[in-house]
Amino acid sequence: MKITFQHAIESINAFLMMVTLSLFLAPSIAQADIYMQQDTSEQIVLTNLLIDSERTNQRVGYELLIENDIRSPSKSENTLAINNHSNESHGLSRQKVSEAVASASAQTSIDPALIHAVIRVESNYNTRAVSRRGAQGLMQLMPNTARRFNVTNPYDPAQNVLAGAQYLRELHTLFNGNMPLILAAYNAGPKAVSKNHMRIPPFMETRLYVPKVLDVYRRIRAERIY
Repeated sequence: MKITFQHAIESINAFLMMVTLSLFLAPSIAQADIYMQQDTSEQIVLTNLLIDSERTNQRVGYELLIENDIRSPSKSENTLAINNHSNESHGLSRQKVSEAVASASAQTSIDPALIHAVIRVESNYNTRAVSRRGAQGLMQLMPNTARRFNVTNPYDPAQNVLAGAQYLRELHTLFNGNMPLILAAYNAGPKAVSKNHMRIPPFMETRLYVPKVLDVYRRIRAERIY
């Protein structure tokens, strides 16, 4: 399956609405990797199918936009839980993250499952994560946001998570508890949502980000993985 880029936003917008409803009504959602591809005619497409360029003699390039790395946790293996190897390599234990989340949740009244979901998608629990745009730490705070919430060390779990939760609380108030808009604003900024007439902005990253966080949030909340 593949669709041209000019129809991608409309298709993902419709898909987003379907997923948002399904997250809370359906027991599970089938997932697949989504790639952005540019073929020899310079046409941009979205696809979940990889073409073998050696067999088809096609020169194509793929960029993975969203990976099917989130699966329902089992009793024996919880893939949404914090990765122990990753935590140990950064000197961080699951207990410290859980304590930071619990403390931030208590101070802001933001659901700890939502905080964990944002951390999972933003940084995969890597305290030293830095994005290409300069977002830092567990909840990928932009420098201006970190300063606004008095963060002196964005790589400190307690400071980073509290500031991220405070920002979510601010967005929760601004968008009247509308979860898709809250998450869209966390990703793209509240001005982008407001300028788009209180709708999710037509940015590919944001349109993919919102349902992914909602999916993780639903799974963590259902399993109470804190």
